[in-house]
Formats: sequence, structure tokens, C-alpha cells
Amino acid sequence: GSTAPSASASVEKVISAGMKYLGTPYEFGSNRSSTKTFDCSAFVRRAFMDGANITLPSDSRKQGQYIKDKGTAVYNVNQLKRGDLVFFMSYRGSSASAYAGLDKSKQRITHVAIYLGDNKLLHTYSKQSGGVLVGTFGDSWKNRFVHGGSVL
Repeated sequence: GSTAPSASASVEKVISAGMKYLGTPYEFGSNRSSTKTFDCSAFVRRAFMDGANITLPSDSRKQGQYIKDKGTAVYNVNQLKRGDLVFFMSYRGSSASAYAGLDKSKQRITHVAIYLGDNKLLHTYSKQSGGVLVGTFGDSWKNRFVHGGSVL
């Protein structure tokens, strides 16, 4: 992708837009035209709509395909850049061995987050966690990482 100032300015706008929703309650299958509650993909979609005027597909699998179709997909967490979408498969347990030998490309995407850099994710995944939050991109997420990439 481009590292032109325009791209990074757009990234910052998207992240700022997302940050405005910190604490917004989680609801699976939330109404896509409402900002009262979000699930993971509705939240990501809203941040890009508000921040960059880009309308992403409405679910995480289609968002994952969108990134592949754009040709910006990366398959190594070390290649992720600030503002990239990050896609995850279902939780299978906390140990890396639970994911060993899996063909990640064949796994169904069940979650999406926005990478902030510095090992942080902006996302929402459960009512219990308090809705939209900035969390650590720890091993339990890295084990589930399928791919990521830039929308912009």
C-alpha cells in the first residue's frame, strides 16, 4: 500500500471516528443503520463510513474478502499497519497448539478489528467486555489471526 500522507491522514480520521464510540454496547447482529449498539463488523463499517466515507460490506467474512479483492491482504501480523483491518477465526482454546497445523486460509472469519499499531486493537466482541474498546493484541488473538490489510 501507499504511505502517502493522504492515506495516513485518512487512517487517523477512521481511528478517531472509531474512538468516538468507545463504550458503545455490543450486540450481535446489530442494526447496521444504528450507532446505539455494534457487533464487530458493524463497528468497523461505521468507523470507515464516518472517517473515510467508505462503505464496507456488512459482515466480517465479506470484509475479509474485500481486503483480498483489493490486493492488500497480509498474512503475517508483523506486516500489519496502523488502521488495517484484522480478521480472526473462531476461538479454539488459549494455547497455540490448538491452532497448529490449521490451514488459516480455509478457516471461517468470525471477527474483525482495527489495528492501531503498538500491539493494540480497536474492536468490540462481547457484552461482558464492555462494548467498543482498545485492547491488547495478545497471543490469544494472534493465534486466531487469519489475515489483515488496508482498506485505504
